[in-house]
Amino acid sequence: MNQKLLEPLKYYEDEGRATHEKNVNEYFDRLVASSGINAEENRATAKKYYDENAIASKLDKKVKSLKAWRIFLIILSVIGVILLAVSFTQFSISAGRGTILLLIGIGLTVGSLLLIFLRINKRIKGLAEELSAHKAAAQRLLNEAWGQMAPLNGLFDERDTLTLMETTLPEIDFESTFTKEQEELFKKHYDFIDLESQECSMTAALSGKFEGNPFLFCQCYMHEIKNVTYTGSLVISWTETYRDSNGKTRTRRRTQTLTASVVKPKPFYHYNNYLAYGSQAAPKLTFSRAPQVKSNMDDKDIEKKVKKGEKKLKKKAQKALTKGGTFQEMFNSEFDVLFGAENRTDEVEFRLMYTPLAQKNVVDLVTSKTGFGDDFYFTKHKRFNIITSNHSQNWNMATPPSNYYSFDIDVARQKFISFNMGFFKSVFFDFAPLFCVPAYLEEPCKSLETPEAFMSNYPYYEHEAVANAFDKSRFMPDFSIGDGILKTELVEKGEGSDTVAVTANSYTTMEHIDYIPTLGGDGRMHGVPVHWTEYIPVTRTTNISVQGTGMSRKEFDKRKSEEQSLAECVLLHGLIGKIL
Repeated sequence: MNQKLLEPLKYYEDEGRATHEKNVNEYFDRLVASSGINAEENRATAKKYYDENAIASKLDKKVKSLKAWRIFLIILSVIGVILLAVSFTQFSISAGRGTILLLIGIGLTVGSLLLIFLRINKRIKGLAEELSAHKAAAQRLLNEAWGQMAPLNGLFDERDTLTLMETTLPEIDFESTFTKEQEELFKKHYDFIDLESQECSMTAALSGKFEGNPFLFCQCYMHEIKNVTYTGSLVISWTETYRDSNGKTRTRRRTQTLTASVVKPKPFYHYNNYLAYGSQAAPKLTFSRAPQVKSNMDDKDIEKKVKKGEKKLKKKAQKALTKGGTFQEMFNSEFDVLFGAENRTDEVEFRLMYTPLAQKNVVDLVTSKTGFGDDFYFTKHKRFNIITSNHSQNWNMATPPSNYYSFDIDVARQKFISFNMGFFKSVFFDFAPLFCVPAYLEEPCKSLETPEAFMSNYPYYEHEAVANAFDKSRFMPDFSIGDGILKTELVEKGEGSDTVAVTANSYTTMEHIDYIPTLGGDGRMHGVPVHWTEYIPVTRTTNISVQGTGMSRKEFDKRKSEEQSLAECVLLHGLIGKIL
């Protein structure tokens, strides 16, 4: 075990970030060397392309500006024609006024048309020809640059990012596919809680082991129903009788806008990413915590929070003592307040896990500005742990080669470094709360029983992720409106493949008008119309096959272009999905 990881923040600041950046740059350089491309030649071509594109952009602006002037002159000529027509009607009234209008009309019409035909049109034509030539030159250079970069672009692989993570952190071992056997082992030996829900569709799953302990990054597409308010209005009017200041009876017209609203359910969707981690440490302990330190807190704010929290913990401990509870406050009140796991179920195991070093590491982590600060939710249920962080919600779990494709070697390098450094940072700080605790990094007992038979080759995590890799419209019901959730169910287990039923759950809509009784200023009740939308569930089920091949993205793309049978298939984690 890398002992430096026990102080994750220090390791990241002093070594981890720089080491990974070095590894990323060296890996990119090796790809460039293997590709055999001429980097300087590509830079020269890319520069020529940028120069031609810049010239074309300037010319395009000039053409647009001249066309705008032409439109302006056309408008002036039209105004001139109108003035000419008006001038003839004015001669019978005032010869002087008619003459002035006539001269202005002639000047505007003739002057505008002369400028348009003798100057503007010729200038536009000349610039358009020049623009076309530069655009053509830019396109030729762009095609040439893409051709120069083709060997390098062809070497990028979706495994690159995972390989780099394993290079910097050899303790991590990513797996290509999450199998049913791995899921059953997770359940049997680590109290894995299946978070499957009809309201959640798995869009990505990335599994592996850290020092032999299993982990699984998951991305769910969540569906939920929320109430929304629809508002409508109605303008009413009535005649009102009143007496003026002289005592005379008069009438006046009054108007009022009445408003009303109704509350109705509406579907909403969002993504949720989380890390599941199995460890045999503290097998009876359960707790949960949420972020305690806000990003805008300074040292004084944190100190105030700790002092206030100390009083709360003392009261909780006293209450537990008098009423037979188990809670005991920690000696390190700063850790106790800022970690916030007040619902822990086993004080002995909690203290065995959170040693003084672990407590210090946790405090450093949640109060630091280096990573993401205190942005994580942590739930431990016996041997099963879940980390959900705010930063991971924006994390791109997919690592396709298209992340780096470019016609410009320097842009490709920038993309490669940016993506892989971001990936490393997000993954590292999801693991960081676990790194803080030595017990979480200990290798598991090897005398574990192996599960027997499996109902399928792959778990629903991979089934749903493969289904979501297709264009979702392939599964959507007729007349469905907007988005939907894909859920899977095993139909049949085959030799290395699963037949899976994919059910798309979506909605069609129906428009309604409710008339809400509302009292108006005229003393009468009025029905205010409120338009609202009813969302009616619709479903459709389609079968797909999910087959394990271990094929790489490059191999799949090559075979897909050659074999008609793969034309409408998708590849994810070495699994090929095919609609049946």
